[in-house]
Amino acid sequence: MRKAIPLTAVLAFALLGACKSSGGDKGSGGGNGETANCGGGTDIAAMIIKQYLDGNQKAAPWIAIHETVNVGQQWHVESDFGQGPSVDKWQIVAKPGKSEFIVEHLSGQGVVIAYQVDAWAEAGEPNVRKAWIGKEGEEPQEIKVAEWQKSTGGTKGEEPGFVMKAKFYNVEMAGKKFEGETITIKETDWSSRTWIADNGWFNKVIRMDYNDKTQMKVIAAKFDEKVDTFLKWPKPEKK
Repeated sequence: MRKAIPLTAVLAFALLGACKSSGGDKGSGGGNGETANCGGGTDIAAMIIKQYLDGNQKAAPWIAIHETVNVGQQWHVESDFGQGPSVDKWQIVAKPGKSEFIVEHLSGQGVVIAYQVDAWAEAGEPNVRKAWIGKEGEEPQEIKVAEWQKSTGGTKGEEPGFVMKAKFYNVEMAGKKFEGETITIKETDWSSRTWIADNGWFNKVIRMDYNDKTQMKVIAAKFDEKVDTFLKWPKPEKK
């Protein structure tokens, strides 16, 4: 049950052979909005953004969102899937409608994708209404949202060798205490364990291990109603 590498990371690795960013030991962009560059000054973030603006890539029609959504919530996740450490940052920056929120995602490649999400969307239905892209500090550019494909159940996949679920309580990470459930999967040549917190944000996964090595963990879970946006949003017009 390994966590999929974010789409932006996949694109970056495919385009430029998983080269490191100008951030040095921080890995691919370090998750701090740095622009990733490789030999010859190639700008990975610009290449990824162009893929979306050209329509070759589209924003996801659904993103994981928690029940208690509030402007100012920030969720930082550090991961290392063998290409060096990277940090993804998620935050809720605005509430344009009664049930809609603007969610920004700053990837380790320095790309920001923002989603206008309907927090009251029905289960099994898309929740992304609009999407934008840009580099940190730049103005957002609207991009297309992929068409929603309803699941038809599909064919039953191969069952893992051994699955065990267990409750956990008072697990402290990023200065907060979490409770929820672990899912452990054991196969002949690999094993994984995932911590899913009932009181977590976004996809609620706070840690993921593979073969007893931590590949993903939450490093910040904080709230600030005056959160700084990653993108430079235009100021609302005065009425």
